[in-house]
Amino acid sequence: MENDPALKSTIAITSYDGIFKGMYDKEIQNMFMDIRICLSKGNWTQAQDILKQAIMGSERSPGDKKTLLTLSDEIARYSAQRIDPTTVMKEDASWDEVYQRPISRIDVSLYGLPQGVFYLNIDVPGSPNPIRILGRKVLSDFWMKNKIPELYCSFISADMLLGIFWDQRVTENKVTVHYYPFEKSEKLYAMDQVMKSSYGLPELVFPYPLLRQTTHQELCSSPEGWVIDDAFDVMLGCGEERIREYTIKFIGSTKTKNAILYDPACSTGVFLSTLKNAFPDAYTIGQDLSKQMVDISRQRVDEVHCGNAMEPKIKQGTADFCFVRFLNSEVVKSTEAEELLVALLPTVKRGGYMITFGHTPVLLSSANYKAIPGFKIIQCIATAVDNSGIFQYYVLQRL
Repeated sequence: MENDPALKSTIAITSYDGIFKGMYDKEIQNMFMDIRICLSKGNWTQAQDILKQAIMGSERSPGDKKTLLTLSDEIARYSAQRIDPTTVMKEDASWDEVYQRPISRIDVSLYGLPQGVFYLNIDVPGSPNPIRILGRKVLSDFWMKNKIPELYCSFISADMLLGIFWDQRVTENKVTVHYYPFEKSEKLYAMDQVMKSSYGLPELVFPYPLLRQTTHQELCSSPEGWVIDDAFDVMLGCGEERIREYTIKFIGSTKTKNAILYDPACSTGVFLSTLKNAFPDAYTIGQDLSKQMVDISRQRVDEVHCGNAMEPKIKQGTADFCFVRFLNSEVVKSTEAEELLVALLPTVKRGGYMITFGHTPVLLSSANYKAIPGFKIIQCIATAVDNSGIFQYYVLQRL
């Protein structure tokens, strides 16, 4: 376990306001690693004891203390929301019964992890109006297994569903959401129905971007792109395991031969190379803002370019699949996401697909995609290949 990639030292990740978590202080970082090892082995009491010690010893490093306090809250929420494996799924849920319960609420700081709050919009047969389910992410199972440095990943499971949305209030420093709570057996039922496509065209929406407390601006990546090292390269790849599995399944379902696969923010090229292995007749084209990323990708991608995605390096109307993996929270800002989407649309050929997803929440929604002429929405979410949950996966097809 000590050799797992997420526990290796990397200059690319330290403690900051987003979901990527490491430590500045070397001694605290060692304790942080011990906490993760204990959690991965199920030693919760020992992990919490070490966490308490780390918090007490973090006065000299305010940034680390903030991260450790956040982790303490997240561990408590993980335990509270977890559904025991012995829980029996309800055979049928009564939405009217849920509405009869006392109302509950959550309060989330706009400078904490507000991007963990989401809505699952569904169309229930027989209901005159769509139903909006409130949810809140918990610690990623990949993080618990020491595969990734992010507290959250793109995956949504039944235990993250809270109940039926009723009302919200956004103030200068927090968001408050009121909802009618689900029983845990109802959470299992709701997720099962979503994965069975019983609720029309379900969509996951993350409406609250993370803001910097000092500027009230959205957190985003450096204009020069990410710093990368070998450890971070491995970590980035681990976080997309479910997405890669599903993408292979989706491409196969289209029966596209000799496909051109374009990734305008290809990172280290692992995503495209995985698809190439699955479809050897495909031709992969990558592009990235970071020269360092491009240099690494050359070993994995058929053709790669260094440049901003606002200026695609691929000929217009030639991509069978354009994978947009960076219009996400903590990567770009919401206004930039809309501009980048418009710039990339012309790359897709008639009958081809633009697919949007990512490690962190997609900053756009079906409202943005429905306004695009010449494209239709095929789906907004994907179900994990093992049917354990869902994640954002917008598929647009060019008409």
